[in-house]
Amino acid sequence: MSNRMDLFKKTYNEIDIPDQLASIADAAIQRGKIERKRTKQANSIRWVKRVVAGAAALFILFTISINTIPTFASSLEKIPGLGQLVRTLQFNKGSAGGGTITDSTAINVISLEKKGDLEHIVIHFQQNNKDQQMTNSFSVNYSLYPNTMTFSIGGVRRFSAEKDLAELKKSSLIADAYPLISLDDSLVRFNITFKNNISYEVKEYKEPAQVVLTIKRDSAETDLPTVYSLRTASSAFGETQGIYEEMLAGLEGVRTLKDQQGGYFVEAGYYSSEEAAMGKMQEIVKTYGISDHSLYIEQREAMQDPQAINARSDNQ
Repeated sequence: MSNRMDLFKKTYNEIDIPDQLASIADAAIQRGKIERKRTKQANSIRWVKRVVAGAAALFILFTISINTIPTFASSLEKIPGLGQLVRTLQFNKGSAGGGTITDSTAINVISLEKKGDLEHIVIHFQQNNKDQQMTNSFSVNYSLYPNTMTFSIGGVRRFSAEKDLAELKKSSLIADAYPLISLDDSLVRFNITFKNNISYEVKEYKEPAQVVLTIKRDSAETDLPTVYSLRTASSAFGETQGIYEEMLAGLEGVRTLKDQQGGYFVEAGYYSSEEAAMGKMQEIVKTYGISDHSLYIEQREAMQDPQAINARSDNQ
């Protein structure tokens, strides 16, 4: 136990905290101004919420968790073409972020590299058909039920690498990878869902710009309880999910997922009991003006794919 605590302290003391905290705060504010100009006046309040969330993701870089221990120290050395390491992201409650404010970017390639028991997903950035030097502002969120990592990358005007998401399913650890709708035409988002519990690490590189997700199977036994997901009905990929996400933007745990049959839905969070989920539903109906006929409660196990739920008919 003493040796383990010594390792924790050593790791904590070696973490490099950037000294440009003020400039990152200013960048977040400027990003908010840019996004607000791009949106219609009717959506301005919702964009303020999104900007605050984006700024919070940036500040997560400065929140150190004792649970974040670098386990992939030299795992990327043999991958050709990597740039200079900018930072290893420090996750807090499953979330982290990095990058700089950039526009008119193309995400042209997402590649999969396998090295022993490690797998690396590399996101490449281009501008004007040349390698970009710094990564765009981005955030990453890891959540359970099912095990999912969501990437949100701002300032992207072309996502030609969307076709590469299907190739990620060749991984022994990845169950699915798919794009998410965004009502912001410069924001690209996608989910990666995993077959097993994983250990993960995300690194940001420059010259050229890359974001690298490194994963390996986590052999630790976990016995997670059943949860109750509060969610919308399933529908085809489209603006429906974006509208619901905007309506629920003030809630913690909102995410878009894909169900067993390929439909999409928005989850307002998952809860430890059906009673807790029902209580949250009533709160949402009262606070957000969403009809209780639009929300459903789904019982879900830890590694279970979400169910397909059809919308209620008018006479139900």
